[in-house]
Amino acid sequence: MNDIVCKISNDSGYMVMVAIAIVILLFVVLMVVISSMRIKSYKDRFINTEIDNQEKEALIADLQNELQNLKIKNAQNEQELQQFAETREKLGDTESKLEHLQTAHNALEKLQSETRAELDHTLNIFGKLTEEHKALNEKFEAVQEDNNKLHVNNARLLMKLESEARFASEMEKRSNHDKG
Repeated sequence: MNDIVCKISNDSGYMVMVAIAIVILLFVVLMVVISSMRIKSYKDRFINTEIDNQEKEALIADLQNELQNLKIKNAQNEQELQQFAETREKLGDTESKLEHLQTAHNALEKLQSETRAELDHTLNIFGKLTEEHKALNEKFEAVQEDNNKLHVNNARLLMKLESEARFASEMEKRSNHDKG
């Protein structure tokens, strides 16, 4: 090897060739080193990208599950909203019916109070008329008693009058008979 080194050092053509060979070798080694560094860097990037992709896929799967859950919850909320709208409509109908019933109830209460007042007035009149009837009955009974007494007296007087008339007619007959 020493021979070769001596030959190369003496001959400038060889030296240029060796220098070119060394430059080419250095260039190739440099290219290999750069390529291996790039390969290592790309390999690391690829591994990082794979890890990122796996994380992103897991995140996407979680987001899809969450989206699915949100869609289900949204559907439930829409159904509840529809039920709420129906319930609100029923409540509106019920409120209008309640308002109508309250109006009818108030009218009936007013009619009841008017009827109660009229009944109380009628009962007062009835009480007064009952007392008046009682008083009139008592008067009627007293008048009836007086009438009966007067009938009895009239009957006695009539009987007396008749008997006086008979007595007078008998006396007249006797006096006509005695005259005649």
